[in-house]
Order: sequence, then structure tokens, then C-alpha cells
Amino acid sequence: MAEGPMLEWFYPTRAGRMMAGASMSAILAVFGVILDGGFSWMGVWWLWILILPWPFIFLASAGSEKVYAGVDWLALDDDAYVKTYDLATVKVHLDGAAHAIEMVDNEGRSLRPKIIRLQRNHRLWDLVYNGILHSVHVGGAETNKRARDYLLLDHPPTLRPQ
Repeated sequence: MAEGPMLEWFYPTRAGRMMAGASMSAILAVFGVILDGGFSWMGVWWLWILILPWPFIFLASAGSEKVYAGVDWLALDDDAYVKTYDLATVKVHLDGAAHAIEMVDNEGRSLRPKIIRLQRNHRLWDLVYNGILHSVHVGGAETNKRARDYLLLDHPPTLRPQ
């Protein structure tokens, strides 16, 4: 595990994952009503196979989304961590429809979480983002254009005049 005390964390609850799956089922049902122009599709048994399993799929698929952060570190799923104030590389890439941030610290440890995963807890994201800013502006961490643009590394929101 990382060094120092854990200050912030995020772990999705079972109820939250079930609600996300139920929302997906509801969206599919509404889409069916709109597409069909009514509720006649509800009598087709095999369409229910497309709608009902989503809460259980979401519950089963989100098993390892633990995110932890301390003053100067970020850890994922209890095993991998990086020192956020000692990063050598900060790059943002597209992973499907989401942005992922690749972080490699000066000791060679690396993480590549999706940014939305880190931003689910705003205080956790603040800890991580401050470490990234320090690594880039003070430590000279290597970045790519997407990281500078997406994370606003050249003009951080906290340093803009109000």
C-alpha cells in the first residue's frame, strides 16, 4: 500500500450499482415505448431478457473500483499506487468514450485510471490534481497535449483571477 495516511477514498456501494443498473433498464424500457409507440412490446418475452439483467450486470461488473488518496499518493484497488508529487509522466489518453490519465512516478510505478473514476469524490480529485500540478510545474513531469488541454495544466482554474 501507499505511504502515509489515507485521506480520501471512493468505493461504489452495492445499492448505487443496483440503482445504476435499474436506471439502465428504465432507459431501455422508455426507449422501447418511444420506438414502438406504445406498450405492445412488453408482451414479447425475449425483450425482457434485454431489460431485466442490467442491475445484476452492474452489480457484478463494478467489483474492483476502489480508489484511495493520501497527501501525496494515489492508490487503486489495494495494490497499485503512485506518488502524485513525484510524477515523471502525466499523459491523458482516450479509452473508448472516457479519458484516462497515465501517471508514472520517478520510481517507475504507474497507474492508468479513467479520470471520471477519480472525480467521483471531489476531495480525492483535488488531492490528485494538486499533486499533478506540482509534478508538472515544479518537477517538470512530461505531458502530452491532451493532458495540458483536458486537465488545464497550463492555466489551472485555481490560479485564474476571479
